[in-house]
Amino acid sequence: MIKTGLAAINNILIYYQYFRDNSKSKTLVLLHEGLGSVAQWKQTPEWLFEHSDYNILVYDRTGYGQSSAAPKDYPTDYLRFEAKVILPQLLASLNLNNISLLGHSDGGSVALLFAAYHPELTQKVITEAAHVIIEDISRKGISQIKETYAGKLKPLLERYHGDKTDWVFYHWADTWLHKDYHDWNMFEELKSIESPLLAIQGENDEYGSIEQLNIINTVENSEICLLKDCGHHPHFQQAEITLNKILAFLQQHTE
Repeated sequence: MIKTGLAAINNILIYYQYFRDNSKSKTLVLLHEGLGSVAQWKQTPEWLFEHSDYNILVYDRTGYGQSSAAPKDYPTDYLRFEAKVILPQLLASLNLNNISLLGHSDGGSVALLFAAYHPELTQKVITEAAHVIIEDISRKGISQIKETYAGKLKPLLERYHGDKTDWVFYHWADTWLHKDYHDWNMFEELKSIESPLLAIQGENDEYGSIEQLNIINTVENSEICLLKDCGHHPHFQQAEITLNKILAFLQQHTE
C-alpha cells in the first residue's frame, strides 16, 4: 500500500510517500539530493520496499518537488535545520520511531546529522555521495553546473520543482559557493553517531573525493564502499551493486 500526503511541519506542507505493509515493523527513510525530489528517486523506493523487510518513507524537503515553497527566512545551513527541526517533526507526525536512513548527497549529509542528533531514533545509516566537508572539487563541480544551469538543466528540473526551480538551484549552489561555507564540516557531529553506518561513493564523483569516505570511516561501527566506474549517483550508475550492498547491510545489522 502506498500512502501519499502533505504533513504540516513548521508552517510548511511537506509532501511524502509512504510504502507500507502492516507485516513490516521497520521503516527506511529516503533523503534526496540537493536538486532532488521524491520523483527523482524513480523506482528506487518501490524496489527497496519489494526487496526488503522495511516500509519506505520518502519525502520532498521544504521548497522541493510537491512540498510548499520555502519561506524567505529559510536558513542557509539547511542540512542541520532539516536534521534538527523538519525530519524529527515529520517522523513524529507519522508516529515513526527507531528508523533507518538512506540519504543521497545532501540527503546523505542530513542522514549523518540526524543520526548524530537523534541516536535514540536511529537504527542504521546508509549514505551515497554524502559530504562531510566542502572541498575544492565540490566548489568546482557546483561552479561548472551553475554556468550551464539556464540552458539544459533548468528545463529538466522544472519537471519536478515547477516555479520553485530557480530557488532550488540557487539556494543550493550559492550556499556552497559562498565564502562563509568554505570551511563547513560536520566533524563534531560525526563523533556522536552510534548506529551502524555504511557509506557508498563513486570513485569518479564530481562533487567529492575519497577524503569524504575516509572521514566518515572514522566513525565507530562504520564501513565504506568505493565504487569503480561510478560518479555522483551510485543507485543509478551502479544500481545492481549499490542496491544489493544496501540490502545486505540492512539484513546484516538487525535490531
